[in-house]
Amino acid sequence: MAVIHTPVKGFSGPGVAGLHFVDGRAETDDEGVIAYARRHGYRVEDTAPKRKPPAKTETPKE
Repeated sequence: MAVIHTPVKGFSGPGVAGLHFVDGRAETDDEGVIAYARRHGYRVEDTAPKRKPPAKTETPKE
């Protein structure tokens, strides 16, 4: 999930890729839309929790 902020502060209305902005922000989990927004000057905040690396399991010694 990411929050997309428009370059125009406070913009409300339809935006890129079907997003609807309210007070200059919209949310999406579409990776294509997120990449497009980054390339075109939108500020993108990643809101998805960071994945932890898998825990290492020890193999029993024989």
